[in-house]
Amino acid sequence: MSRDVVKSAARVIHVLEYFDDVRRAASVSEIAEHHDWPISSTSVLMRSLVTLGYLDYEAGTRTYMPTTRVALLGNWIQANLFKDGQLMHLMEWLSEKTGETVVLAARNGLGVHYIQVIQATNTMRMSVRLGTVRPLCWSGSGWMLLSTLDDDTIRKLAQRHNADVAPVASPESGALSLPGRRVDIAELMEVIADVRAKGYAFSANQVTANGGLIAMLLPTLPGDKPLVIGLAGLTSVLEANLDRFVALLREGIALHIG
Repeated sequence: MSRDVVKSAARVIHVLEYFDDVRRAASVSEIAEHHDWPISSTSVLMRSLVTLGYLDYEAGTRTYMPTTRVALLGNWIQANLFKDGQLMHLMEWLSEKTGETVVLAARNGLGVHYIQVIQATNTMRMSVRLGTVRPLCWSGSGWMLLSTLDDDTIRKLAQRHNADVAPVASPESGALSLPGRRVDIAELMEVIADVRAKGYAFSANQVTANGGLIAMLLPTLPGDKPLVIGLAGLTSVLEANLDRFVALLREGIALHIG
């Protein structure tokens, strides 16, 4: 965990994200075990969230559930996308049609955060954790978000990326490992031009070996933060179904968002 993050604040967010992932009631021991936290401090945290009105406690089963107050937090942000649950309907529709992992992503500095995830249902699948961060300059979701910016801004962000990362050599091969991977700015600009022309981004084996992402922008109103929806899965599966998955993304966005 970053030293800039207060532990207690992070744990509250992790608890709420856990419920968003499992979508059911959960006990203190289950949450503590999942996050490798002490039972005692987890119990205190959960009781505090009950007192504040963000969790309900069921004494009969000794389990907790988020309250409606959690659901109402932030419902005023980009209401054109989130009202009536239409964005979740889109993600669920894509999950049903493809069986692949569906992610919703937004930019955060030089990274891209997965702010909502529906896990794959296919037998051969790739699991993606809610809250995952991908590099802005090295991921399909990042390329899609960069495509909304002017070229000068993209170059400046790439320069910041290169200044912030220190290349790390792999002990086996001497090659640079992904956490310290620098970006070739000229190559990046070519990638962005291709993304703009196609209207989608496809990244293969960029961050995860044998894994990839097909990403597309969601329509937003002026002033709204750009959001990306994507299908994550095994590179071989995405390559074999690229045209079909791109068509489904476009169809789903038109059908559910407009």
